[in-house]
Amino acid sequence: MEKVKDSIDARIDRFLEMIEKSREEFNEKLEKSRIEAETAAEKRRNEAEATAEKRRSEHEKEKADFNERMKKLEKQIGGISKSNGDMAEEAIFNALGRDLTFAGIKFDDIGRNWKRNVKKLQLRGEYDVILENGDTVALIETKYKVQKEDITKLFTKEVADKFRILFSDYKDYKILLGVGGMSFDDDAIDEAKNNGVGIIKVVGDTVEFYTEGIREYWKIYFQKNLVNWKNNVNFVIIDVEILVWTVILEWFVWLLWFS
Repeated sequence: MEKVKDSIDARIDRFLEMIEKSREEFNEKLEKSRIEAETAAEKRRNEAEATAEKRRSEHEKEKADFNERMKKLEKQIGGISKSNGDMAEEAIFNALGRDLTFAGIKFDDIGRNWKRNVKKLQLRGEYDVILENGDTVALIETKYKVQKEDITKLFTKEVADKFRILFSDYKDYKILLGVGGMSFDDDAIDEAKNNGVGIIKVVGDTVEFYTEGIREYWKIYFQKNLVNWKNNVNFVIIDVEILVWTVILEWFVWLLWFS
């Protein structure tokens, strides 16, 4: 019996040793697989980061190239616009210079690109085309495309009054305003007609003048401010009427309360 027992114990020991050996081999294989998986994952992560960095670099380069092309395009467009503006100014200057007449008024001389900068007054002005005689000056602004705000700016105090300060020899002259260009927005034409500003259109090789209803600058400014004054007066009248009716109503309520 002892021999049988010893034989069984030996077999159990061998079996346990086999199980332990198998467990160790399994753990070794598991550890190896884990390391291989981590290594593969790290490799994929590095490759992904390298790919992303490459794409970011390519994107930045494409963005820089695009911005550079846009700057060149803007410069070209600006050059074209300036060139067209210069062409409009040249055509208008030549047309006015032929007979020195604008809005039915004969002028003695014509100039262009008058510039002056008075630093102590912090005033600077530039005027495209100028016609003058003994008592009247016509200030002509030229653009390639004329927009409404270009017209509005003309009949504000900034343009004409600044001209009188910068060029004091003409401070007592009457001032006419005009705007010329190759293209006009519809609301720009309406703004000019409604405010007494002359229109000069460059159409192909010809120059067309629309100066009906043109007014002296001070009349434009006065009429504009008169409208604002009337509106303010109307508001004051309405406020006074509201006040009067409020007093009457309060007086009536007082009578009813104490009667």
